[in-house]
Amino acid sequence: MTTLTFHLSRALSLNYEAGDEIVVTELDHHANIDPWRRLAVERGVTIRTLRLDTTTGQLNWEDLERFVGPKTKLVAIGAASNALGTINNLAGAIELAHNAGALAFVDAVHYAPHALIDVQKLDCDFLGMSAYKFYGPHVGVLFAKSALLEQINFPKLVPAPDYVPENAETGTQNQEGMVGAAAAVDFLASLGAETNRRESLRSVFQEMHLRNMQLFERLWNALSVMPRVKLYGPPPDAARTPTLAFTIDGCASTDAARRLAEKGLFLSHGDFYAATVIERLGLEPEGLIRAGCACYTTEEEIDRLIEAVAQL
Repeated sequence: MTTLTFHLSRALSLNYEAGDEIVVTELDHHANIDPWRRLAVERGVTIRTLRLDTTTGQLNWEDLERFVGPKTKLVAIGAASNALGTINNLAGAIELAHNAGALAFVDAVHYAPHALIDVQKLDCDFLGMSAYKFYGPHVGVLFAKSALLEQINFPKLVPAPDYVPENAETGTQNQEGMVGAAAAVDFLASLGAETNRRESLRSVFQEMHLRNMQLFERLWNALSVMPRVKLYGPPPDAARTPTLAFTIDGCASTDAARRLAEKGLFLSHGDFYAATVIERLGLEPEGLIRAGCACYTTEEEIDRLIEAVAQL
């Protein structure tokens, strides 16, 4: 997804000039920050950055309303934070962008496993994700409105097709990755009924999210009363994914992750490429410890994690 976003940003920038503006956020994975910030170097574009409220894990909406204007070419925003779990107000951001005549790019990598995405309803111009987040291989995915794809002058090899969407490809396609991604989609589709597949899938995603949020709330409540544990991001009753970020006072995140792994509990640690979030939280260089609930997460696993963190 990072490569696709760099590819798209440079293709779009052929129509940008000094003084044009792009809006990014402090909350995003840097795959949806640095491809756009690079255009400040390459094209003289001005970058406006929405601030993160570190106490709530939410973006400063007043910044967005203030930054989006007649010079704005694109608003780049994440659907959900891979570090803190915050789900952003996509509909509002896309509407603001379009009202200003700007395009909207959505990073849905972290969001895709937790909600059924309807790009027509969102009316986003571009949406990027990666199949590994929804049980597939590590392959990037880019949605773009067909009319835009036809207009964009992507750099490509001369023998490559000129028709969409192949005009956005740089070479031979990742066929094994595509087959693996299709298998992941088939798996998710199999969870729904054969009839009225779209509504059935919507119900499946809603049920999975509800179940995972129940597990998340159990974990949040248990860790929140431990005196040396600090939790980050919105509480369980806010719009968020079931992704818990925390630190343990007196225990470096690297060491905590290693000791949890020794107990068969595999949590990631660091900045997860959401480096600005870690910087704003004052957690460099160790970063956060992160646990997430998925379709296969069990109550027993949650209880094991609670017990292990209590021991640490």
